[in-house]
Formats: sequence, structure tokens, C-alpha cells
Amino acid sequence: MSAIPPRTREIYEAQLRLHILPAIDSGVPALGRVALCDLTPDLIRRWYRVLTEQRSPATAATGYVRLRQILNRAVDDDLLLKNPCRIERGGVEHHAEQRFVTMAELVALADAVANRYRALILTAGLAGLRQGELFALRRGDLDLDTAVIRVSRKRLRLASGEVIEDAPKSAVGRRTVALPGPLVDELRRHLDSYVDPAESGFIFTTIDGCSMERSNFRQRIWLPACETFGLQGLRFHDLRHTAGTLAARTGATTKELMARLGHASSQAAMIYQHAAEDRDHRIAEGLAEMAREAGLGGGSEF
Repeated sequence: MSAIPPRTREIYEAQLRLHILPAIDSGVPALGRVALCDLTPDLIRRWYRVLTEQRSPATAATGYVRLRQILNRAVDDDLLLKNPCRIERGGVEHHAEQRFVTMAELVALADAVANRYRALILTAGLAGLRQGELFALRRGDLDLDTAVIRVSRKRLRLASGEVIEDAPKSAVGRRTVALPGPLVDELRRHLDSYVDPAESGFIFTTIDGCSMERSNFRQRIWLPACETFGLQGLRFHDLRHTAGTLAARTGATTKELMARLGHASSQAAMIYQHAAEDRDHRIAEGLAEMAREAGLGGGSEF
């Protein structure tokens, strides 16, 4: 069995500590204190319902998936005869509609930040790299003569404070992304102005030349820029959705979107095509309104 990545382990431990083992409501016992043989489908359903109501449906879904995995292992080890997690579609997360910005809004956001961070915003919104992938980029990962970025690692800080830099979350995350010409021009200017000439120099750094930190960037750069344009609630990760949607509108296939964004399954990539299809319907509606104003479709007989 492959080792669990540190960040994934951190997430699993938090789910156990916060949502599975402790008492969440006075009407449901703490699962961590219940013997395996006393975990019944009814108890699991009550725990799931309370978690949904007091935390969120997404929290309940992810917690349920983790508990089901644990109890499946107990069944495999002959500690349980049957898994009591039997909620139909209990582990299905119902995410809010993904948000994205228009090309004009993307450029406006890039204009709103200090020049040092302009290329970061544009690379996220046009190339679709994850934030951890962007923060791990080094000069040697860019080949602007052939207009590509090679994604081979991610960089993030754990809750413990430890900074880790390792391979992307899946094998398909290691990829080469083609860059549009205007972004190549932006990155050339950025390299000349802000990046250490060594191949190992980080592409995106703070004003002190240090590697980027997610929380500092969010508070000091990202949120003020969003506030400027009334885009409150927009997440930096939504620029990745933007990149996927814009790519879909060029006619990219599902497989092409998967390769560009580093998706292991087609399900995530299909979201961007659906968004493009929705926009196409809106375009058609706009054309219909223009046609009606011109007298087309008035019911005249031929």
C-alpha cells in the first residue's frame, strides 16, 4: 500500500478528530466511544443527519466516506461481520455551482494587484494550475521559447507549519501546459523583473523575494483585489475553474481538458464543458431576442 501524502493524512486526522470520534449532539453518542459491534445502521444514520444539520452536507459526505472506509477495513479484518454504513449516496458531495470570471474580469483582477503578482493571476486564470503548483514553479519549469510550463511538483504548508514540496496529487498532475501568446509576454516581463536568474529560482515570490504563502497572499493581495471589483467570495481556486471554462469555450474535448488541468477523471473536466454549453445557450437566447426585435419569428405564414 502506498504511503498517504502528508496533507491527505492531515485531512483524514482532522475528520476523525472533529467529525467522527467526538460527540456532535447530545442525542447521538460519540462514535469514538461506541464498540464496533454496537455501531448500527440506525446510529450511523442519526450521526450523519446531525452532522449534516450542524456542520454541512459536504462535511457529512466526506466524514461518511472516511467512516465507511474505516469500517470496511474492520470487516476485512474480521472485526465486523457487515459494514453498518448503508446510507444510499451518503458519500456524494453536492457542491455549490462552481464560480468563474470572464476574460475581462480576469484581466481587471490582474490590473488590480501589484505588478509582481500580475503574472500569477493571469497564469492561474489561463493555464489552470493549482495554487500549490503555481507556488512551486521555478525558472527551469518555464520554456517560453516553446510557450509551455512543465508542472512537476506542488508546494504547501501543513497545519503543523511544515512546508512540503512533492509531486502533484496524482500521476496525471505531472503535465506540460501550453501557454497563449499574451501570457508568454507577461511571463517574459515577470522573469526579467522579479525572478532570480538561477534555474532553481521561484517564479512567484513575495516583495522580499521569499516563496509565496497561501494565507498571506489571500489576505494581503487576493481579497483586496476582489473587493475592488465587487467579487467578494471569489476564491483563488476559482481561477482554475475559469481556465477550464475558457478552454472549453475554444472547443477543447474532455480528454484535452483532463490533460491540460491534470484531472484523473472525466467527471471534473465535464463541468467546464457544461459551463460552456450553458453559455452557448445564453448566446442563443441573446440572438433570439435580437431576431425578435427585427421581426423574425412573428408567426407569419409562408
